[in-house]
Amino acid sequence: MAKVKISAKDVPGVIKIERNMHDEAVVVSGSLELANVSGSLNELIARELETAAGEINDSGGIIGHIKAAVTATSTDMISVTEEKAMVKTSPLRAARITLTVIVFLIDPAQAESIARKTLAAIRKRCREGL
Repeated sequence: MAKVKISAKDVPGVIKIERNMHDEAVVVSGSLELANVSGSLNELIARELETAAGEINDSGGIIGHIKAAVTATSTDMISVTEEKAMVKTSPLRAARITLTVIVFLIDPAQAESIARKTLAAIRKRCREGL
């Protein structure tokens, strides 16, 4: 029997964060798996990244880069009962968000906290239906 290995980063709703230093930059990487996402996820993420940028700027930090990659999957069902095919697209989809925050002149723990809050806000808004 094969063993199935599940990492925290693959569990829907679990936020995974890693923090490193690269020269003078604080580099925070995070990921979040979401299930049953509907609506405009990209617009929500853009707003939350802007909120994170504001918090970094208000703290005296300098933003090198804040970016999120979104991989979304949906399910389409195509069926034929007589002769004509019918296509139904599920309004719900799964998404994986990968966040990268590169900042300068800010405490590494604070940068990590901002990244974590950003992903938590996205998760909360998605659970509330955007």
